[in-house]
Amino acid sequence: MVLREFDALRDGTGGDEVVRRTVDRAPLAILDIAELVGVLPPPYRSALVKAGRGQLYAHQIDAIRKAVSGVDLVLESPTASGKTLSFTVPMVLRLQREQRAHALMLHPMKALSNDQRRQLEELTTALPSGSRQIDSWLYDGDTEREHRPLIRKSPPAVLLTNPEMLHQSFLGWWEQWKGFLANLRVLVIDEMHEYRGFFGTNCALLIRRFLRKVAELGGRPQVILATATCANPIEHAQRLTGRSGFELIQSASAQRPQRHFAFINPSIPDFKFHSIYQLRIARAALACLKQGLATLVFCPSRLFAESVAKKAQHDAAQFGLDPGLIVPYRAGYTSDQRREIEEGMRSGKYSVVFCTNALEIGIDIGRLDCCILAGFPDNVMSAWQRIGRTGRAWDRTAYVLFYAMNSAIDQFFATNIDAFLTKPLDEILVGVDNEELIARHVPYVLSESDWKLGDTDRSILGNAFFDAAVAIVKAQKPVTGHKPSYQRLDIRGTQGGILHLKRNKGGQEVGSISEAQRFREAYVGAIYTHLGETFRVISQGASEIYLESADPNFRTEPRFWTVVQSTQIVRGVRFRSSVGVHYGKVAIYENFGGYKLIDGRDDSVVEEVSASAAIRREVRAFWIGIEDPEAVDLRAGMLTESLRVIEQFLRIGSPFVIPCDRHDMATLTSTGTPTTVYLHETVPGGIGIAEKMFDVWSGVLERGVSLAQACDCSDGCPRCIHPPRYRASDAGALRKGLGFSLARELLSIGQSVAEEVFDPVTQGWRLRG
Repeated sequence: MVLREFDALRDGTGGDEVVRRTVDRAPLAILDIAELVGVLPPPYRSALVKAGRGQLYAHQIDAIRKAVSGVDLVLESPTASGKTLSFTVPMVLRLQREQRAHALMLHPMKALSNDQRRQLEELTTALPSGSRQIDSWLYDGDTEREHRPLIRKSPPAVLLTNPEMLHQSFLGWWEQWKGFLANLRVLVIDEMHEYRGFFGTNCALLIRRFLRKVAELGGRPQVILATATCANPIEHAQRLTGRSGFELIQSASAQRPQRHFAFINPSIPDFKFHSIYQLRIARAALACLKQGLATLVFCPSRLFAESVAKKAQHDAAQFGLDPGLIVPYRAGYTSDQRREIEEGMRSGKYSVVFCTNALEIGIDIGRLDCCILAGFPDNVMSAWQRIGRTGRAWDRTAYVLFYAMNSAIDQFFATNIDAFLTKPLDEILVGVDNEELIARHVPYVLSESDWKLGDTDRSILGNAFFDAAVAIVKAQKPVTGHKPSYQRLDIRGTQGGILHLKRNKGGQEVGSISEAQRFREAYVGAIYTHLGETFRVISQGASEIYLESADPNFRTEPRFWTVVQSTQIVRGVRFRSSVGVHYGKVAIYENFGGYKLIDGRDDSVVEEVSASAAIRREVRAFWIGIEDPEAVDLRAGMLTESLRVIEQFLRIGSPFVIPCDRHDMATLTSTGTPTTVYLHETVPGGIGIAEKMFDVWSGVLERGVSLAQACDCSDGCPRCIHPPRYRASDAGALRKGLGFSLARELLSIGQSVAEEVFDPVTQGWRLRG
């Protein structure tokens, strides 16, 4: 096996654990284009035949029929099943029939916009001469400044954009888009499963604002949404748009190519895991390159992608391979850099691409053969999206390699591949009643409506959003000429916007980074890798971060910790007088205490630096507080240690019970009075995870306990309850036995009747009954 030859697999006695499965090809029903006689005029059917689309899947036929009738539509079908064609064909037909009509395609990722414009052009160039030219253009942050006024003045038939531009330009400068918006006939929201959590909630409020403004200008565009991985497509479409009455088109069966899966749990000592794991991923990619497999390697972070791509390029020559075929890809590159790599993937210039989730969705490259997952993504949905980039050419077999990292989620799926292959799709949550995020959008909807909202606006915005805006109108008079800054709304959770990475002060710009990433990845002194080059952060400005070249063998290990400042209970119950279970609002400080500079050649500490920085956040949280250790049959000195184990049980169990990304939440234990374990959402306002946790905490605790019990370690290890931010040597401080004992007590308590209930009206506790 080539993986062994490249030292990417060591599956001998006591070595890597490997689980293999083959999933056979399952094609979808195919129908002739003649099925659309009476739906599409002959020139359009001829254009499809000319473009090589003389036969279509059954769900494509159904979707085109429905969409042509003008109804709002949700299309849910597997990856590589032709969703793009399903909505571009009726969209083009609508634009041909109405000469002044426009369409807007909203995409969450730039790579997807580039790819869909290419597919749209393939269709429109096949149309007969004499028909309206359906031109299209991208309008996003990469659009040249001098081109933007021209596009606004004379917009093409189709514009492709992203949520940031929908907010900043189409709404922020709606007067300049008035003609386009008044004639908007179709709004396409593709990959709608990406609109979830904090980002999805912001986008739901944004899309409602957009549809309200279009309605004010006299329009009501047809809305078409598409997804491959969503268990509640109609419900999610309604929450995103505020509309009801969607028609759902689904494929009758699950389409898939033949795929060979290998889930690998590498046998790597904990103290060497980081470096050896990266080497394994690099060598696995080289093994695929040797076999002539076009490969995407999905990495857990931008730094990981850069570092491992550099390792693979360095080692390629010793195996007789061309390092020029290997390239990293991630956010932060210039538009020209991204497009050059995307085209290089299609043409064969690049055969191995190390990427982040920037290439997770939408991009359609039929020649991709292999997907390597370096660590399990945030959720099963993302894993299938990444896998779906391969096997899109039906005459080729696809391969999937998953290398587990030393975390509970990775370890679980590494040894439970059938749970992954058979797990139902996740339902998607967005918090459209999120008070904090609604408050951020209210100034904008008031500005866009000139502070005049009526009953028709309620039906579009939804009750919570509308009521919050009207309350402001009643409480104060509008400021004449006041317009909020459209640059300040944080849609994706980047905490303050984008900063520019520059080579020394006054030097060349090499990329960009978010404010949140600066706090964790680009603090002063950090080793930072970009486009295969190793830098060290030397200073920071208001909107710039300055870098200098650094030894590629160096890395930094930062120290972070979180402190709870205050709590506000929204719901709560008490058991045995001193055990409380709560849901509410929490103010936390995330602290940075410095870092170690490590020489990766021998893992020696070159430098240790102390620092002090913090970020304050208001979040939603669930917490269990214990005032008296005897209430849970523990001695006073054992309570804190036991709760720290419970913290890890909750952390590892929650993603299996609550539909969420595992990074949507975090945990900590406070040693104050009462001693408390917290699970808090990681973004302001939340999306309902913490409140859901209040209702199902015992089920989450049970799942976490079962995962920990399945591991044969005695005192905790990275496979079960190893805290994600602790050093490997700290794992032994968490004694699983103590956690099991306290878990049994808490589960027993949870089955009893609470003695007291928190009263939100009086903001106090009252006896039940």
